[in-house]
Amino acid sequence: MKTRNIYLIGILLPTLLILGSCNSIKNLKTAVEYDKQADFNTYESYKFDKELSYSDTHDNYSSQNQRAFENAIHDQLKKKGLEETETPNLHINFFVVDTQESQSITHTSYRNQRYGGMAHVDTYIKEYELGTLVIDLVDVSANKLVWRGLANGIITGKQDDMEKTINEAVKAILSKYPPKS
Repeated sequence: MKTRNIYLIGILLPTLLILGSCNSIKNLKTAVEYDKQADFNTYESYKFDKELSYSDTHDNYSSQNQRAFENAIHDQLKKKGLEETETPNLHINFFVVDTQESQSITHTSYRNQRYGGMAHVDTYIKEYELGTLVIDLVDVSANKLVWRGLANGIITGKQDDMEKTINEAVKAILSKYPPKS
């Protein structure tokens, strides 16, 4: 019985960890800044700005993904009680910045005395894509930015996973709207 439990732990635990780690964004960090004078209770409607600053700097950010960003933002704002109209209180603008980053990683291992006891050093370069999504809410009547949220993380998914990545990032950002005073 004990052997069976150890076997199950040895098989199931790594499997669960692997499945749990299939997120499409690693190390997601969010930040928010907002106008402390703005009354966020008065904002009831929004519209996407006609001149979106959408960045198409990488294949991950196709027009299909732009629609996914808009849909995710729409869904989250709708959950917050805002509705999309032609005469909104808020204009929504978002943009994406992605950069290719690299990190040098060095591992040192020591060989057994039988092989001379020498150190062996391996160095390799890890390359990854760092993505940043910025969502701006602009007060239409004052023509002033009143809220900005951003999410930053390492993008690990492929194009097929991009909608999940987008939804994760948008949900994380807009979970902080409206700001708690």
